[in-house]
Amino acid sequence: MTRDGAAEAEIDDLINRGCDLAEAGDHAAAVVAFGRAAARGSALAWFNLGNSLAELRRWDEAVQAYQRAAADGEDDAWLNLAIALLHVERWADAEEAAREALAAGDRAAWATLGTAQLELGQREEARAAFRRGAELGDPDAAVQLAWSLREDGDLSDAQSWLQRAVDVGDAHARAVLACWRWDETRDPALEGELRAGADRHPSTRVDLADLLRTAGRLEEARGVLEAGALRNEEESWRPLGSLLAEEFDHPVAAAAAYRAGIDAGDLHCHHDLGVLLLDQGDVDGAIEQLLRGAEGGDQLAARVLRQVLDAES
Repeated sequence: MTRDGAAEAEIDDLINRGCDLAEAGDHAAAVVAFGRAAARGSALAWFNLGNSLAELRRWDEAVQAYQRAAADGEDDAWLNLAIALLHVERWADAEEAAREALAAGDRAAWATLGTAQLELGQREEARAAFRRGAELGDPDAAVQLAWSLREDGDLSDAQSWLQRAVDVGDAHARAVLACWRWDETRDPALEGELRAGADRHPSTRVDLADLLRTAGRLEEARGVLEAGALRNEEESWRPLGSLLAEEFDHPVAAAAAYRAGIDAGDLHCHHDLGVLLLDQGDVDGAIEQLLRGAEGGDQLAARVLRQVLDAES
């Protein structure tokens, strides 16, 4: 075997080892193996390195790995690069990478292109991209198109596109559809569908908890929301805080849930925490939370803050 052949064999061995580790869920170890292969000039290794870094949510590093893979001729890296760029909020770069993916023949890039355009304020272009992807059979694009139509009040067309994604077996679309149906009908017969979708769409988990709470099954509702909290799903913290405060009379635990929701990015938790603190007599703490919510644009927090300040003056 020539020296070049030996080097190629070593790269293949490292990539195979990395793939085995990634398949076993050990992405940290896979990063090491793929990194060693990538350092030897393998575009495929750079691509796989990006995938494991993405699994670890090390998005900035994933972007760099995908960029190197794409530059070295790994066309499959363009779509993953676009997705990673969305995670670091580089919208224009994500749009460009998605277009490169489409040029390379990756039809799944329409949904990513549309998402980038939506973030750039290009609403009509985004909808056209979603529609193109949906027409080509991409369920992700169909779901995005459905959300866009729903936001504009076209509920029938939105549900039709969502159902098309469900019909091809897309679990996320099924979860979203269950969520929409619960919001519209409050039908307890949807419990099975909501349970099936709870791990696929965080709002579906919240709706399942709502169904259980409405039925008086409070411990079950709490367990469902705590499962979401363990996954650090932003959507679960606020209803968990409400449940703990109103049904279990646990203000300390409720406050902790609201604070976790704030850390996760839920602006409205400032209002709920402020009201909770107000009920406990902590006016200064309540004002601080309501002010933070108001500064973030929460109109309800602003209204309650004005009421509190008027009462204190």
